[in-house]
Amino acid sequence: MRVVAEELDVEEPGELGFDVGALTRLGDAVRRDVASGRHHGAVLLVARGGRIGYLETIGHTDLARGREAAVDDIFLLMSTGKAYTAALVLMAIDRGQLEFTTRIADVIPEFAVRGKQDVTVAQLLTHTGGTWAGFVPPPPYQWGPDWGDLEKMTAAVCAQQLANRPGERVVYNPFASYGILGEVVRRIDAGGRRFLDIGREDLFEPLGMADSSFGLALDDPRRVPLRMAELTPGAAEVSVMESLNDIVDENFELPAGMAFSTIRDVLTFTEVLRRRGSLGQTRLLSPAIVDYAYRNHTGDKPNDFWDFNKEARRIAEFPANFTYGGGYVRGVGDYLSPFGFTASERAFGSVGSGSTMWMIDPERELTFIFLSAGLLEGLAHFTRLRRLSDLALAAVID
Repeated sequence: MRVVAEELDVEEPGELGFDVGALTRLGDAVRRDVASGRHHGAVLLVARGGRIGYLETIGHTDLARGREAAVDDIFLLMSTGKAYTAALVLMAIDRGQLEFTTRIADVIPEFAVRGKQDVTVAQLLTHTGGTWAGFVPPPPYQWGPDWGDLEKMTAAVCAQQLANRPGERVVYNPFASYGILGEVVRRIDAGGRRFLDIGREDLFEPLGMADSSFGLALDDPRRVPLRMAELTPGAAEVSVMESLNDIVDENFELPAGMAFSTIRDVLTFTEVLRRRGSLGQTRLLSPAIVDYAYRNHTGDKPNDFWDFNKEARRIAEFPANFTYGGGYVRGVGDYLSPFGFTASERAFGSVGSGSTMWMIDPERELTFIFLSAGLLEGLAHFTRLRRLSDLALAAVID
């Protein structure tokens, strides 16, 4: 049997080697989370070999307006959007315009101040450059619409001093890593295009990702608003995150994560990676760079950004496992991973703050995508994803 759900073909799960009961348990787990207030709704998808065996919409993507989740909802991906920026960097490396060892200062000369002269592309891809480690924009950069001005953001980051010696520590820092990498992509562009235009013309349009963009009109009827679902007492993320609903418009240019997509478009992108760089007649990346980039490039170093959250939630130390692809790899060990305990060592993917993720397990040819409304703070999202990823993996029976 074959049914069609808004341009996405959903096949009989058993024919793809899925256990129907296990997929039902996955959906039920999300429904329980929604019922308990852990988030408001979600769209989730499980596929094998690029063929969809499970597609579900649950709850609401705009609870305040009573809007139910839909397959064509457009989500702000948060840090999952770093995977798109990373792909543009990897494409430039494939073309010979950059190398992993290229110094950022060789492309952005004003970056070479206050100890940052030797920071490399690879180090920014893995948050090991020792660059300014704040989660919000650096002073004197102003919170608000100027946050999406790539030129101003670059100037503010370039003025910061080095936080620690490059390569010594892993400390997640979106502005001083992927924000700067987006500016690198812009500066090496022969046409002098804006970063958001490069993303559209070189990545989204060639792959037919018609509902993907960096930035989106505030009044787009399919846009999913950001709302906090759970928040640690005393945390300030509610004002920061929810303010994005009012400032991230179609001209907002922040390569560190302000990309929008539907679940269909996220599946398209993951298929390129699962197929090692190509989709149909479109070749985005070489198999060689996919094989090299999407593995652990931070060894056993932890991500020190999470220290406060690990202590607050009594979570044991775990390795960062950053790839060069704007996300993580599973690796080996019984520690916290958004991809579950049971994913294969080579499973990789990307995670967005409190709300989104995708994972590819190449050994099982499994793709799992979760896009939700109602953000969970910090590692609460990781622990949720660990549970859901294991449920998705449990559905594979051959």
